Amino acid sequence: MCSYNKTVNVYLLFCTCLQPTAEPELFSPELVENIDGNRKTEEYRFFCDDAGQFKCNLTNIVFEMKDKGEVRYRTVNWDDKLFKNLPKIEPAGLLYNIECPEDSIRRLHLPHCEIGKDRDKLTVAHVTGENTEMMKPLTISNSHVAVNIQSLSGFGLTVPFKGSSVKAQVLLFYKKHTEQTNKLHVHLLPANISVRDVQKEHESYTYIETVSNCELLNGKKYRLSCKSTDPDCKPNPEIVKFIRDYGSNFHPSFEVILNVNDTKVEVTLFSQKGKEVWSSPNIFLLRTERKSPSAPTPGLECFVDKHREQLIQRVPSVMEIADSLLSKNMISPEMYNKIHVEPSRINQMRLLYEVLETGGGAVKAEFYKILKEKHSALVDDLEAGSSRA
Repeated sequence: MCSYNKTVNVYLLFCTCLQPTAEPELFSPELVENIDGNRKTEEYRFFCDDAGQFKCNLTNIVFEMKDKGEVRYRTVNWDDKLFKNLPKIEPAGLLYNIECPEDSIRRLHLPHCEIGKDRDKLTVAHVTGENTEMMKPLTISNSHVAVNIQSLSGFGLTVPFKGSSVKAQVLLFYKKHTEQTNKLHVHLLPANISVRDVQKEHESYTYIETVSNCELLNGKKYRLSCKSTDPDCKPNPEIVKFIRDYGSNFHPSFEVILNVNDTKVEVTLFSQKGKEVWSSPNIFLLRTERKSPSAPTPGLECFVDKHREQLIQRVPSVMEIADSLLSKNMISPEMYNKIHVEPSRINQMRLLYEVLETGGGAVKAEFYKILKEKHSALVDDLEAGSSRA
């Protein structure tokens, strides 16, 4: 085992696998959340019945399998000591600890965010205990770095430290701050960090879905502008230096305090020279309720996550749940309409689960409450099955 810092996420994945194809098969793994002290860990299951290429829709990692087998992987923190003999190298992606008892993984494809010729400088760090081996990639595409697998442990992308342009993303989260104000957090992050990883670290906040893609220069400064009905609304700080950070906390780059009556804001990111690099002119803030610290939501969230597949198959009326969430401003009109026009009830539930995942604990708790009220027999049956197990 590797001597990493505390584990952030745990993945155990199962899916039905086919023969290799030109494009990897995209799969949505079963999600199981566990409470470990004061921290939640996530587990996914992936069991391969045959050879093939399979891409996780949560991490974008592609597993190229040579035979059947079970794959387990988790993200872990980069340790600065790993780079003590590599002073000019920095992480270019998350670090994954990967296990496969059957040794069935032929190649691993790790997602990257480098642009142009800079991607040719990518290498893969193979971490075993306190030892780090730099592996030369087999291939480098516009999105992934592939390496042959001989033995498993920790794998992560690295790149020479320099001020290069990278594919990045601007992520927005907000929550009720006081009775009169809301708090908006703006995160500048590399594009190969999943939104879900950031959500897990900021569960009390509501994620705002908007166009997020942009290009940022590593080590350069950027200024944020936020326009609302309040002329004194200013980000804190107004200028930050973008540093690609692959730690586990994902701290916000900017914080903006908004009047509670501001339901629409315009956010723009500028380079130090004043060039617009990203903008979202129509950000709608849905109403949020302040979560009580003593609210027993973890158990409700676990129910929603644990019984995902059965709920997708068995909830009889999706629109009445969507109607209730819309009345509480917990679902956007765009997503509501998307669910409404979907002819398949099962696909409606899959779309609704996208709302639950992006909305966080408060929306999952409300979903459970609605489900308990309208379909109590279904909830009782699932809970009884869990207790018997």
